[in-house]
Amino acid sequence: MDRIKVLRERAERLRLHSLRATSEAGSGHPSSCLSADMAHAVHPNYPERHEPGHRPLPNAGPVLKVNANQRYATDAVTAALFRRACGAADVPSQVFVSRNSMPCGSTIGPLTAGRLGIATADVGCAQLSMHSARELCGADDPGYLVAALGAYFAGA
Repeated sequence: MDRIKVLRERAERLRLHSLRATSEAGSGHPSSCLSADMAHAVHPNYPERHEPGHRPLPNAGPVLKVNANQRYATDAVTAALFRRACGAADVPSQVFVSRNSMPCGSTIGPLTAGRLGIATADVGCAQLSMHSARELCGADDPGYLVAALGAYFAGA
């Protein structure tokens, strides 16, 4: 048996094992990923840097990050799953869409989705002054995110 065939068979066994374990755990989301970090909250001094309908605020719930140029990995399916989890956890949620006229950062989400081939959403807590000496987020947001993540991985 050649080496490639052996590796393919092992990969298939691992995939089947993963699907069985996911089913037994009842998570409902086999091979999915939430890339969770922080999200840019709208800065009160620079509101024009955000799309008018997408201005995340501190203490207003987890932020689902979307970018048409795939700087974030969120797609329609993973967005719907995360929004459903937020609803099941009874936490508010927000959406961040970067302005087309401004450069946008990225996360490990697109790399994870591309390399592993699994459905991925980029999420986080709204944060003011990202990359500055004094970053801050709302006191309620970490708890909201934890509740949403718990609901997501419980199969909500």
